[in-house]
Amino acid sequence: MQDGGRKKRASGRGSAIRKLCINRAVDLIRRSSVDYTPPTFYIPGIKENRVPVLRCCPCEPDGGAVKSASMADKTAPRCQLRLEWVHGYRGHQCRNNLYYTAGKEIVYFVAGVGVVYNTREHTQKFYLGHNDDIISLALHPDKIQVATGQVGKDPYICVWDSYTLTTVSILRDVHTHGVACLAFDADGQRLVSVGLDAKNTVCVWDWKKGRVLATATGHSDRIFDISWDPFLAHRLVSCGVKHIKFWTLCGNALTPKRGIFGKTGDLQTILCLATAKDEVTYSGALNGDIYVWKGLNLVRTVQAAHGAGIFSMHSCEEGFATGGRDGCVRLWDVDFKPITKIDLREAEQGYKGLSIRSVCWKADRILAGTQDSEIFEVMVRDRDKPLLVMQGHSEGELWALDLHPKQPIAVTAPLSSKTMKNI
Repeated sequence: MQDGGRKKRASGRGSAIRKLCINRAVDLIRRSSVDYTPPTFYIPGIKENRVPVLRCCPCEPDGGAVKSASMADKTAPRCQLRLEWVHGYRGHQCRNNLYYTAGKEIVYFVAGVGVVYNTREHTQKFYLGHNDDIISLALHPDKIQVATGQVGKDPYICVWDSYTLTTVSILRDVHTHGVACLAFDADGQRLVSVGLDAKNTVCVWDWKKGRVLATATGHSDRIFDISWDPFLAHRLVSCGVKHIKFWTLCGNALTPKRGIFGKTGDLQTILCLATAKDEVTYSGALNGDIYVWKGLNLVRTVQAAHGAGIFSMHSCEEGFATGGRDGCVRLWDVDFKPITKIDLREAEQGYKGLSIRSVCWKADRILAGTQDSEIFEVMVRDRDKPLLVMQGHSEGELWALDLHPKQPIAVTAPLSSKTMKNI
């Protein structure tokens, strides 16, 4: 009985001590606070949407400099950040994404930014209408309007003005995962896109109205390129993994027919294409050959046009330009007879393994974008001296960056290499 009494008295004293400690703690908070609120406690397991909130500092180590949240200045700062320069170019996993505009500027993309680069004045303008990485680009026949497509769960296409950088149209709600390819028709009224979904969906748009004209299943395997026939408004051509398809647009119906390889050439992956008059199509193959099609049929091949796969093909008034994994740009006349060959691996800033993903030929100038995210510009009359106008990283993501404490120098590094840039 005595032991029990001692336990009860001890228990009572412990309870009183705990109550006193809590009261003193609360009183301390009350006296030291400029904005006292009774403490709120959160107990796990009780479904109540309340968490403890620190409303003030219980002590004044800085002599009262710390103020309550209610007294903080909530106005936005007067200064703002502005994008001034973007280094690099998206070369990996992309193709045909580098063009000259009507203003003789270069349009391309990096990450989620559309870039218009004036090489003469060394200035850049930026289109910022995307919310994820851009992976496809097409230039309107007027050389002013640009269409860009992005990746993402709900990817969309932006058509924008390369002079004003304003959005002209946004095309949504057809593709998933990403927009792999884009192409305007000859008069610029329609735009065709290819998605990265399981069906590689092909969609034809009235882009000015944001309206879908036709959709169809593209192919069971990846589509790498698509193009309109500039001489037949209802005809399109697409190519990809071991196939080429010729499409007919009639109203809202888009109907494909597979190309017939026959015995003229091996059935292989077709990486790029360009169309010509009289239903002639030129296509670049994985083995470096150029396949020439008439209608649905393969009629001849240009063997060993490149030493490896041909990733890009560009048609213009002067003829055709092709670029391949061998690091070479080749120029062809309108009948696809060879004019000249430019080996960028042999250039002063070239290197072993250089691979070309995009080419553009306009008058006396050629652009070449590489797998490792560089842009070269070549003057046709002085083709032995290519100029490196933009340098990026090797293929892959950028993982590290640091700035020099005093000089305008940045060091950046992906997984496989490092680059030092003067900014």
